[in-house]
Amino acid sequence: MARREIAAGGALLILALSASLLAEETPKPQTGPPPAQTQSNASRKESDPLVQLVRSLTPEQKTRLIESIKTWQELTPEAKQALRAREKSLKKAVTDEIGAALEGLELTPEQRTAFEKRFKEERRKLDMSLRTELDTRRKAGLQEIILKIKKELALPSE
Repeated sequence: MARREIAAGGALLILALSASLLAEETPKPQTGPPPAQTQSNASRKESDPLVQLVRSLTPEQKTRLIESIKTWQELTPEAKQALRAREKSLKKAVTDEIGAALEGLELTPEQRTAFEKRFKEERRKLDMSLRTELDTRRKAGLQEIILKIKKELALPSE
């Protein structure tokens, strides 16, 4: 499947961010609302968390964001739907894990929220670590396979 890193929620965020970016960069014709109303719209844009988020990104992050937007736009509707389903399934699994971990505990809403946030952060770190480890092991294994096949077929090694 096309880039697995693109999650449905992230993709929707990306599309919203791109709309914000395009709205800022696209010159508007002067036939719009009076200046007072335009200024209130501008201040609303300034307070928009998405606009603030985009402005806080590094140039590399902005480049990756734009690439992700382009990748998402090039996906077929079926691929987009599959990614959305995968994201929904992952969110349900995380929610179920949190529910199981909190079963039988008496927590305040603040404690529960703090637990959920920390659990998601730590799980994301663990998933990234495992993914990196698996990729490293796969590359090493593939090199062994290549050497073995070359030896069996008496192909010259590189």
